[in-house]
Amino acid sequence: MSSPYPESGAPSDAPGGKSSVGIDANLASMICYLTMICCGLGIIISLVFFIMEKTNRLLRFHAMQALFYGGVWIVVGIAFKILMMIVDIALGDTLGFAAFWGLLLVRIFVALVLLIFLLLAAIKAYQGQ
Repeated sequence: MSSPYPESGAPSDAPGGKSSVGIDANLASMICYLTMICCGLGIIISLVFFIMEKTNRLLRFHAMQALFYGGVWIVVGIAFKILMMIVDIALGDTLGFAAFWGLLLVRIFVALVLLIFLLLAAIKAYQGQ
């Protein structure tokens, strides 16, 4: 049975096609998400993929989505820092200490939820969805 794609491979906007960066689009899309674990590296890599890629819609979509995800992660982190400072100042030493630990547990829970969504997004990106 013959392939529906020309001999040069899948079209550039197909899930398994090559990107203009030189690697498979689904692998590059997954890399955009997985590098978000390493501080600012994910934002830089996603921004580079989004700017350099002109033809592959899958990679551009996941690079933009990863950038949005990184922005959400930063905003949530800043919000928790501000909230922890406000609680510490407003409640004083004794009650502020307990509230600080309570907020820390909530922050860890939110980080785990964001990490689970990050891994799910990476898996979906690799599958070309």
